[in-house]
Amino acid sequence: MLFNTRNSRHSLLIEVNPYQILAAGIDRPDSGPVTIEMAAEFERGDDEGLRAWLETNFEKQTSWLPAIASFVPPEALLQRESVVPRRLADPAYLPELVREQYKIENPSAWKLLTLSPLEGEQVAAEGTQRPVLVCGVSHSNVQLMQQQLLDQRLLPYRLEMGILPLLGAIADQQKRASEKRAVVVVVIEQEHTTAYVIGKEGVHTPAPVRHGFASIVQAARREFNLDQADAIRDRLQLADDELLLRASKFVRAIGRDLKPLVDSYEMTTGQPVGEIYCAYLPPALSWIAEPLAQVIGRTPYVLDCAAWQSAVGITPAEGVKPLGQHWLGALSLVAQPEGTSAATAPKPEAVYQGPWRVDCRISAALPSGDLVRRRFITNAIAATLAVAAVVFTFWLVYLGRTLESEIAGWQQRIADNKGQVNALEADTRILTSAAGRIDSAYGLMAAPYRLSELLMALGHNRPASMQIESLDSLPTGLVLRGILREPSDRAKIILDQCRQQMLKDPLIGARFASIGLTTFSRREEADTFDFELTFRLKEAKP
Repeated sequence: MLFNTRNSRHSLLIEVNPYQILAAGIDRPDSGPVTIEMAAEFERGDDEGLRAWLETNFEKQTSWLPAIASFVPPEALLQRESVVPRRLADPAYLPELVREQYKIENPSAWKLLTLSPLEGEQVAAEGTQRPVLVCGVSHSNVQLMQQQLLDQRLLPYRLEMGILPLLGAIADQQKRASEKRAVVVVVIEQEHTTAYVIGKEGVHTPAPVRHGFASIVQAARREFNLDQADAIRDRLQLADDELLLRASKFVRAIGRDLKPLVDSYEMTTGQPVGEIYCAYLPPALSWIAEPLAQVIGRTPYVLDCAAWQSAVGITPAEGVKPLGQHWLGALSLVAQPEGTSAATAPKPEAVYQGPWRVDCRISAALPSGDLVRRRFITNAIAATLAVAAVVFTFWLVYLGRTLESEIAGWQQRIADNKGQVNALEADTRILTSAAGRIDSAYGLMAAPYRLSELLMALGHNRPASMQIESLDSLPTGLVLRGILREPSDRAKIILDQCRQQMLKDPLIGARFASIGLTTFSRREEADTFDFELTFRLKEAKP
């Protein structure tokens, strides 16, 4: 545990990530930079250590301590998805999309929002199809995090998904440095690893890979012949020459899974990936970043934290030790990049709090921070209830006399209108059936091509050595996957000739603007290659 102490009665900045709890006392004036008054680091489950630190440094805080918090929820959603923004005006559109695409059974129990993958701003409910970031976190995870903060006498004024401001901070730094290469943010959790690619088209979200920190632990168990979990943890946190010499073996499983994702991004977008940033790793595990980047074939991301803090309006107080790169996620919660203004700040209760800022709090489950106001309201309610009880007693007497007559009147009205209601329900069923037939007909008429004709054209234009395995439809076209049996010096030539020949075909060329080779890999058997061709539809003429 690391301590930087200085008495302060201001608010607290806290991040709960998969490895640590990072806490900092901050002074945040209405204008000017945020001052870091003190800072501390705790292990993920060290609630007692955090409580002792708060009692030592905030002993004059007799009520709730305001906190700006972030966490990494076990049930979270952050995916790049193509949506029709104007349909976001329909409250049922986004929950239904989440239910179908990500198999979330009860989207109503989630807090959901869409952000621009490039600027991190909330997507307006207007316009045609475009990529967005679908963000979400379950209410149960938020409630557990809120309760953990309340147990420490911390009242969250914001509670954010920690990954969003972190991605925003790195994207802003890349833009400020005019960096042309993409950067990959890697979050290594216990059983899986998630990668986020920040590039020229914004944030991309490849699928998580199946290896996590547990694979590093298993590799260390074998290499060092250790059985006890505590011994393995202590050995991994001792970055001596022997450990660094074997480091690539520990991260090989994760790197082997991440490398195809990075290569696929480069092939799809044409933008090279330069650096790998391992988020949330504490200093004792920071050695993981370099061998993991080497296994992927890239370099580790290095940030000048002092220069970055100065650029985003964060100033450490005198005597506060410099904060390392693993604080980037926590500090991004209060970062103010150039060009942002407090004059356009959203309402405190709004979910969207600015670019890359999504407030996940469930305000109804939080107490008020003003104890005097709470006591006044409590007393006022008690007096009001006493008066209301007397009035209510007399009102019940009156209600009992009139209730029977009103019930009889409403029952008569229901009986009189039953025939009209039945007729309306019958008409509604007829209209629903007719509308379904019209929708089906419209869908068939709007199809850009007939599948049977397309299959004939593809079969006519493919070489004899090509075997088509699958054909998948996309909103922007389709993806053809197959096998090519040709010598390595002719394989790509054959594919290029095939693409050109397909584009010259009257049926294919009239409907598709381009055919791109997005995947090409060798199989174990000789002169056999897997390939993937992406057909992009031509844009409809206005």
